[in-house]
Amino acid sequence: MSEAMTNAAAMPDDVLISIRNLKKYFPITAGWLRRKVGDVKAIDDVSLDIRKGETFGLVGESGSGKSTVARLMLRAYSLTEGQILFRQADGSVVDLSGLTDRQMRAMRREMQMIFQDPYSSLNPRMTLLELVGEPMVIHGVGTQAEIRDRVAELLQVVGLRPEFLNRYPHAFSGGQRQRIGIARALALNPSFIAADEAVSALDVSVAAQNINLLQDLQEKFGLTYLFITHDLGMVEHISDRVGVMYLGRLMEVAPTAQLFAKPLHPYTEALMAAVPQPDPRGNRTRKRVPLKGEIANAANPPPGCSFHPRCPYAQAKCATEVPALRTVTDGRQVRCHFAEELSLVGAMA
Repeated sequence: MSEAMTNAAAMPDDVLISIRNLKKYFPITAGWLRRKVGDVKAIDDVSLDIRKGETFGLVGESGSGKSTVARLMLRAYSLTEGQILFRQADGSVVDLSGLTDRQMRAMRREMQMIFQDPYSSLNPRMTLLELVGEPMVIHGVGTQAEIRDRVAELLQVVGLRPEFLNRYPHAFSGGQRQRIGIARALALNPSFIAADEAVSALDVSVAAQNINLLQDLQEKFGLTYLFITHDLGMVEHISDRVGVMYLGRLMEVAPTAQLFAKPLHPYTEALMAAVPQPDPRGNRTRKRVPLKGEIANAANPPPGCSFHPRCPYAQAKCATEVPALRTVTDGRQVRCHFAEELSLVGAMA
C-alpha cells in the first residue's frame, strides 16, 4: 500500500488505472520431474494509462496478449513483474500487484469483467436472480429482499424484464445472455470494467445493440472501459483511444481518429488495410500491405523488434535492437525505430 501511495504523485489525476512495465511469463516444463526449460512471454513490458470515463480499445491478432492484460489488471493472473496502480473511489491509489487475495477481494467491488462467451460464463444451474445477485452475496451487500430489488433494477437497466428473475440462462438468446453478464458486472457499482471480446460471439445487429447499451451505461454511471476486440470497426465506433498489441507488447497508442487516419507503426497499417470499406471502389484505390508469415512463437520471440520478420519496412537495425515505446508527435506513442520516416496509410484513406 505504501509503495502505491509513493507512486501516486507520478500518476496523473485523470488516470483511473495505470500499468507499469507489466510482464507475465508462463513457465514451460519438460521431463518426468517437470523442470522449467523456458517461458512463454505472454506479456513483455507493457505500460499504459486508462483515464477516468474513457473507453480504451485494445486490438491485435489472436495470441497478442490482449486478454492476458485484462486478467492481469484484475489480478485473475499473478504478475511476473510490474505494477498495477488503481485509483479508488476515495481518490487514494493502490498498487494491486502487492495485494493478497483477501485484499484483492475488496478491490474487486470497484473493478469487474464482462467475458467473451455468453454461454460458458453463466452457470446453467443458476437463475438470473442468483447469477446477477451473486457478487452482492459474496461481498455481503444487502438483505435478500434488497438483492432481489437490485437484480430486478439491473435487469431493467440492461433491457430485460424483471419478471425473468427466476428463469435460467438456457431460456435466453446469446445477446440477452451477454446483457445478463453486463448486469452482473454492474451489481456492485464498479468504476472500471474490462470487456473481453464482449460482442464477438454475437450477430452484427445484436452486437451493435449491446455496444450502444455499453455506451449508454458509461454515460449514466460514469464507467471506464477497457474494450478488447479484434474488430477494428467496433473499436473505431466505441473507443476514445486505442492500443495496438503484437506478441505481448504495445506497438502503438493513439487517439482513435488519429490512429485510423494515419498510423505510425507498420503493424497498425497492416491491420487497417484489412478493414473493409463500404465503397468497393475505395478498396481498389487503397494501399494494401500484405503481411509475410505468421505471428511468432511467444516462447521464442525474434530478436530486436518482434514484428521485423513480417515488416515490409524492416531494416538491419530492426533485427538487432529492441525499439522502446516512445512518445512522438501529439503525445502519441509508438514502438518503431523509423516511425517519423514512414508515410503510412490508415483505414480512412
